[in-house]
Amino acid sequence: MTWPVAGPVADMLSRSLEGGRMAHSYLFLGAEGSGQVETANYFAKAILCESKGARPCETCIQCRRFESGNHPDLIVIEPDGNAIKIAQMRELQKAFALKSMESVSKVYIIHQADKMTVEAANSLLKFLEEPSTPVVAVLLAEAKNKLLPTIISRCQVLQFPRRPVEVVQEQLQGEGISASRARFLAYVKQSLGAAKEFAGEERFAEILTLVLQLTEEIAARRNNALFTLQEKVFKQNWQGHEIDAMLDCLSWWYRDVLYVRLGMEAQIAAEAHLERYRQQAMKSSPERLLSMIDTILNTKKRLQSNANVQLSLEHLVLQLQEG
Repeated sequence: MTWPVAGPVADMLSRSLEGGRMAHSYLFLGAEGSGQVETANYFAKAILCESKGARPCETCIQCRRFESGNHPDLIVIEPDGNAIKIAQMRELQKAFALKSMESVSKVYIIHQADKMTVEAANSLLKFLEEPSTPVVAVLLAEAKNKLLPTIISRCQVLQFPRRPVEVVQEQLQGEGISASRARFLAYVKQSLGAAKEFAGEERFAEILTLVLQLTEEIAARRNNALFTLQEKVFKQNWQGHEIDAMLDCLSWWYRDVLYVRLGMEAQIAAEAHLERYRQQAMKSSPERLLSMIDTILNTKKRLQSNANVQLSLEHLVLQLQEG
């Protein structure tokens, strides 16, 4: 196997593994879809691998345990709700106070580290200053300014730029996904891992169908859109990540309509809907379409802050129908 994202970051991490000169902590900075998650997983597997040659070897017991999602020397922390809390840091420190069970090193990965509470961040800082040895920390974040400067100073910071859409599309087609669907997924998610995860969603087809229906009803300014939400989303008990994916697709729909309105049809994500885009583009100005996209993204942020789902989505539809 090769690194999920080729380039300077992969080269540097490879040299660290080969020379056995790894830092105690790394900070992977990059937006969703930049490949930081896949790289963190690959790096962690390589650290835990027991091969004397190239790592990860994919065949040793450590690599197999990693792939099973049940490696005792790997801890993955994600936000509990909308934040990483001090209790999670305490559990991490408690777990790592024990001797490594399987590998020479232990690894912990903290997703969305920029969502740590102040208490959690201070607790992590102490752990970074006085690490159990050997242990490697990998922090993933989008917003560097939301992290304590003291935490940043104790990490080796690696920047992940977004990968070109064409690269992700090619990778997806290599996974057996059709060209048109691969193009759409590459634009919406901009990451092989995130795109494959979205394509594997149980409601993937439902999400795409719903977006198509909602945009048609919104364009016609009918009240059907509110009824559609009630029947297709609320009564079906959609989960937060499914609604989040729907909002991503909805924002990209109007991005495509905007591109058509601006004469940039070559850059649209879903070529199959070009005629619908043209019809909707005639009804809205570029300023209005930009406002609609902002409204969707702001709704997504509010939902991430535990806003009421039904009220937020209903308000969104009413806002999109204005003008």
